[in-house]
Amino acid sequence: MQTKKILVVSLSLLLVGLALSTTNMNKAHAFTNGNDSVTISNVLNGFSSPTIGSGTVAQSASSLSFTIVIQASSFNNPAYQRNVTIGVKGDWMTAYQNASILTLTTSQLASTTLSVALPTVNAISPSHTWTVQAWDGPATGNVAGCTSGNGENYPGSGTPKSCFVLASGTVSILTADQYSAAQSRNAAQTAIVAAGSFLTDETARGQLAQATTERNLGDSSWTNGDFGGARTHYQNAQNDANAALATQVNLGGGSTNAGIVGALESGTGILLFGLGGLLAGLGGLFYLRRKPKA
Repeated sequence: MQTKKILVVSLSLLLVGLALSTTNMNKAHAFTNGNDSVTISNVLNGFSSPTIGSGTVAQSASSLSFTIVIQASSFNNPAYQRNVTIGVKGDWMTAYQNASILTLTTSQLASTTLSVALPTVNAISPSHTWTVQAWDGPATGNVAGCTSGNGENYPGSGTPKSCFVLASGTVSILTADQYSAAQSRNAAQTAIVAAGSFLTDETARGQLAQATTERNLGDSSWTNGDFGGARTHYQNAQNDANAALATQVNLGGGSTNAGIVGALESGTGILLFGLGGLLAGLGGLFYLRRKPKA
């Protein structure tokens, strides 16, 4: 039916959006209007580590990319130019890495992107902190010595420079093989959770049980330091869970298939790597079920 095609297309678009591994945080301040956001990319969110390093993780020796959007406040009595500096600092850095000054007039919107390098690690390095800070003040000169807070810094205000933390967070740094295994675990766990809520076919349930076993074997390999083996088990787990989903779709009716899409859309986690293949399979199954017989 046409509805099935729409569901598959909608789910494909959902996956594209959710596969962007980002974090957004908003703060309200005076020399901005509160419509400020920070997006951090090139990370994997929501990782549940079998040992340490859960949460947001990134790969050793890679770079974190921060995209900052900031809008000046609507204050215009008097109107003045805001000279905003944005900087990023991780606890592995000795100083802020700053972007070029953004000159903003009343209510003006601007954005900038900063990239910071992560250190090289040989083992999981958990719970590193990062901070994004904003400064407003003169067009030239050092931004140090600012007044902590959110004052309007127009001439004669008595507050020549202000600064505040725009966003902050934590990230654990993994080696390349650990990060690859973590990606596979996230994908496997997402498929397992999605499938587990509605499977009724015994064959599909058996495939899901095998997926759970493979995930647990992956956790054991991770705990023992065999991250390549862990990745293989996690990939097997994802394949088994996807097979369970495909089995259920092939045998189920329209309401069952709608339930599959609903379960995947209802917050089962960040849908990453591999589920695109499942979607292609679902599309093929829907086509075969509609194809006229020769």
